[in-house]
Amino acid sequence: MNESTGTRAYLMQMVRRHYGNLIDAWHYSGEPEKAWACAEQAVRQGVWDHPMQRAREHLPGLAAQPVHDAARFWFTGYLEENYPRIRAEVERVLDTPADPVRPTVEDRALIRRGTWKQAHLFRDGRWQEQVCARFPVTAGILEQVPEVTTLSPGVITMSRVSPGTHIMPHCGPTNAVLRIHLPLIVPDGLTLRVAGRRVRWTEGKCLVFDDSFEHEVRHEGTEDRVVLILDTLHPDLGGDDHRRLLQRRRTFEEQMVDFLRERGLERMETRGEEIVFHPGTTVRAELAYYMAVTGVTGAEVRGDEVVWQRAEPPSAGTDAARAPADGEA
Repeated sequence: MNESTGTRAYLMQMVRRHYGNLIDAWHYSGEPEKAWACAEQAVRQGVWDHPMQRAREHLPGLAAQPVHDAARFWFTGYLEENYPRIRAEVERVLDTPADPVRPTVEDRALIRRGTWKQAHLFRDGRWQEQVCARFPVTAGILEQVPEVTTLSPGVITMSRVSPGTHIMPHCGPTNAVLRIHLPLIVPDGLTLRVAGRRVRWTEGKCLVFDDSFEHEVRHEGTEDRVVLILDTLHPDLGGDDHRRLLQRRRTFEEQMVDFLRERGLERMETRGEEIVFHPGTTVRAELAYYMAVTGVTGAEVRGDEVVWQRAEPPSAGTDAARAPADGEA
């Protein structure tokens, strides 16, 4: 790849990122019509090929279909055979002191209402030992499938969604990875929409879809939904792209560095139970200017509410506000 091609690829990735953030913001605001109009505009500008498929890293030449035939992947049959064992273990662990499934942190911005909990068994090319220790049977079964572990740049996640939850429409980061759901507990009242099409979960039957297409979850039932989520590389992916994706699996440390850089922060540290962030020079200068102009000395965001702290103006009795007496000038 020459320099000009690399620069163009980088710029296009940035454009997709900002377009994606804008579309997500419209969805979060409850205005899907504006989100759709924005997606269509991006297609007209050549950012994406389809308004429903909005990967921020898009690899050309891969079959673009929202839902794939699960039978095309040998290991889906293996997972389905082991479904009774996986479900039995999950039912033994959930809602006990050993339960590692916790409210999601990284995907919390997608939750319009309700509760979405997750526990990663595998991510960033490594088994998560503490979680696997709680699900040893499941981990042992999955160890036999390199397509979702050592040969996958994605995750293996236990996902739990409570009644009343709405996970807003969103797209995965790349079209090079397909998402697999092994539904473990599927009560009534659930809706999964992929690229505008309603898809049904069936307990013990794998569902394979391309999550770079817009998808959304609504739970209007009365019991929790539990799904084992796995990722595998797109079957059309070539060897060079395959190796590149695997080499790009990031450590937690690398992800923290990216977090700081993307937000203009230069340092973070813990102080007791608090995490303190230090802005970089540019961000610090911008904030100092805004605070000086507005008189704001602090701010706290509480959901949709913002609590402002402002400098109090001098009182009438202070020297700064006292009018000069006769003879004073």
